[in-house]
Amino acid sequence: MKYRRQRALTLAFVLAGFAASALAYPDLPARMATHWNASGEVDGTMSRLAGAFFLPALTAFVVGLLLAAPSIDPRKQRYESFRGVYEWVVAGTAGFLAYVHVLVLAWNLDYAIPIGQALAPAFAALLYACGVLLDRAEPNWFVGVRTPWTLDDDEVWRETHERGALAFKLAAVLALGGVVLPDYFLVFVVAPTLLAAAYATVYSYLAYRRREA
Repeated sequence: MKYRRQRALTLAFVLAGFAASALAYPDLPARMATHWNASGEVDGTMSRLAGAFFLPALTAFVVGLLLAAPSIDPRKQRYESFRGVYEWVVAGTAGFLAYVHVLVLAWNLDYAIPIGQALAPAFAALLYACGVLLDRAEPNWFVGVRTPWTLDDDEVWRETHERGALAFKLAAVLALGGVVLPDYFLVFVVAPTLLAAAYATVYSYLAYRRREA
């Protein structure tokens, strides 16, 4: 089977989430903290059953969607040139969600974990992986900067994804600021991500207009 290592790692991350919940379950509180605001204060809870297994179940669902996407894309043949990187990013996404879940479990087991500070490097790694994927992605309907202009013109797709890849890698570096200044974790993670996405979208339009001129 192709991509055996990536698939094995992805499965390991999915199963690790369920296993961690099963092991921690007897010691978890009846109401689990599952969401924190920008100040690191709890502002959302779930029952023990939901809190313990929602994120592992969500991870399995997301992974399933990501693995199914190439086979149902009308441009499925375009994935062959970057499928290896894509599979690694799927594994990385599963690993990211498993890591988030372990942090949630640990916090609810009374470990003093600064959630924002702990999440910042994980977000940075995920954003960087997205940048690498953008750099490799060929035109398709599911992965990448899919605007009307990139989907209409392969050259606009190529230019946009070169620029978008750099933008997301820069966003990854900026996200690490959340480690140094955890009180501004959301600013360091959300703002660069939104700016990178907006930049790539606007650039695709301008590149298309330039080619049409």
